[in-house]
Amino acid sequence: MEKEKEKEKEKGQEQEQEQEQEQEQEQEQEQEQEQKQRQAQGQWIEQVQLQDKAFRFGFVLGRFQHVHAGHELMIDTALQVCDKVLVLVGSAQLEGTLRNPYSAEVRMELLRRLYGERVELAMLPDYSHENDHSHAWGSYLLKAARNYGRERAYQELDLMVYGSDEERAAWFAKEELNGVAQLALPRDRQPISATRLREALVRDDRGLWEQHVNEALHCEYDRLRGLLLQIPEYKAQAK
Repeated sequence: MEKEKEKEKEKGQEQEQEQEQEQEQEQEQEQEQEQKQRQAQGQWIEQVQLQDKAFRFGFVLGRFQHVHAGHELMIDTALQVCDKVLVLVGSAQLEGTLRNPYSAEVRMELLRRLYGERVELAMLPDYSHENDHSHAWGSYLLKAARNYGRERAYQELDLMVYGSDEERAAWFAKEELNGVAQLALPRDRQPISATRLREALVRDDRGLWEQHVNEALHCEYDRLRGLLLQIPEYKAQAK
């Protein structure tokens, strides 16, 4: 009787061990399946994020005299919604004047420091003069942006990003904007202008200047102020 009981006991223990092993295997399989699902979900999310941009190729135009938080808002927004972003540095032929003190090279250097290779940068001289906002200027602008993309086999231009207080839509004949969406950002989201920044540089108001300039450029304060004060009009204001 005792031997039979021992055999039954051993048999019961074996069955318990088998059940435990089966449970462990099931748990391992469930964990493996969950991991595969998480990986698959992560890959799907990554693909969606990569494919979720609504536009293929957009551009931002500015004189960037010099780049500040308001400019960054436009460029950052373009990067969020476009696969490729072209930043056109306007009035590229001008420097050393009241409205355009910095050379195109200096302006592009600052932009490149902020954005690296995340954006495309190109100079755009004025069509005739700085205040020419005719349809001829608008056609010239769009042609420059489109040609830049076509030369590099990008998708066709489909977005223009600008500040809402600028009547840029009036620059273009209606047919010129076919296929190009317009994204106008409220200027009051970043209430600053390059004019105010230059005024701060002239009176050596570093505190105000740094409030509206990316921290990565704070080390450029003395150089930018020095370049500005080489221009007679600004030098006279500083006295």
